[in-house]
Amino acid sequence: MLHIDQLTFGYRQQPALLADVSLRLDEGDMLGLLGPNGAGKTTLVSLITGLLKPAQGSILLNETPVRLGDRRIALVPQEYAFYPRLSGRENLNYFAGVQGLTGRAAKQAVDHVLAQCALASEQHQRAAQYSGGLKRRLNFAIALLARPQLLILDEPTANVDPQTRKLLLDTVRELNHEGVGIIYTSHLLSEVEHLCNKVAVLHEGRLVLHGDMDSLLEDAQQQVSLKLYKVPPVQLARRFNACQLANHWWRFELPPGTSVAALLGMLEEAGLQYTHIRYGTQALEDIYLALTSTPKTSAAS
Repeated sequence: MLHIDQLTFGYRQQPALLADVSLRLDEGDMLGLLGPNGAGKTTLVSLITGLLKPAQGSILLNETPVRLGDRRIALVPQEYAFYPRLSGRENLNYFAGVQGLTGRAAKQAVDHVLAQCALASEQHQRAAQYSGGLKRRLNFAIALLARPQLLILDEPTANVDPQTRKLLLDTVRELNHEGVGIIYTSHLLSEVEHLCNKVAVLHEGRLVLHGDMDSLLEDAQQQVSLKLYKVPPVQLARRFNACQLANHWWRFELPPGTSVAALLGMLEEAGLQYTHIRYGTQALEDIYLALTSTPKTSAAS
């Protein structure tokens, strides 16, 4: 479906906003696109939607290069992208025309998204009078008018009420089951973890992780996370490839033949006590923080 190959982009003052980014999205995939502020997510989305042109590399949707105004692609921006003085229906009528829909096709599309996004009862109100949740729904409805093959959502559930959040997420899942490719950007990592089947993490303009969500979260009992309030000694940290996470959590990799009990014994001998322990599946937040956190101070000697 979407094939991004060795994508590079920058300006004269910032030559490496994105460097050698490659990823693939198949039909029916939902990709969680993550990264700290300034990592390159907005730049990548702008390249996919044709707003920017890459310095190197290619972006193909169903083997055809993407272009500005490509109706196969729709973006739901974090900012509101409609006219507040127009009603909900008037906004949808206008944007249907922008996307090339006219006559009966336009009316059917507008009626469909009004129902799909639960806006029918408020369709004649000015958008300026909408609540925050209704404005999010209108933003979403506009993107669905032309039935895109690829839908990009930027923080779609930020600051919304629970009912709107459920409606948006349920609709995203339904579209995905119908074969629409989804790129979902959010700082709510638990939401991404439960919604997406693929994940990609950008950090400082480079793709530092890309793969299947379930495979990435499985650790086959080769790792254990402990809550420690002291930094492990350097020798022990190196032996277990210790990585500091958030809120005093540390992740340790267990070498072949080494048990958790052996690790705990070594920590006790070093004068460290743990308050919590976690086995099995990692959380997406653990992986994300390990990949994107600034370097920590060296472990204690």
